[in-house]
Amino acid sequence: MEIYYAALSRFGEGAAEKAYSATGKYAVEFDDSDIKLAMKKRMDLRRRKIDLSYADALGYTVSLRLRVKFLTGDKAFRELENVEFVR
Repeated sequence: MEIYYAALSRFGEGAAEKAYSATGKYAVEFDDSDIKLAMKKRMDLRRRKIDLSYADALGYTVSLRLRVKFLTGDKAFRELENVEFVR
């Protein structure tokens, strides 16, 4: 979702379609339990003054479940485990 949006806003729809096609094979499934855990994680982090979007909370929670690094450039993740920053 974020790759498509970033390419769309910077380079247009054609580039966004290419980027989506190239990265879509890395998409992972999520279910109701992931959504519920993500919202609990988001609420917990908000109490700690870390404000994540719904999509970021879901992505981060799924990355924890899959035991893969969450790639982000968002400074809100600076203090969290299992995060790799990219620009």
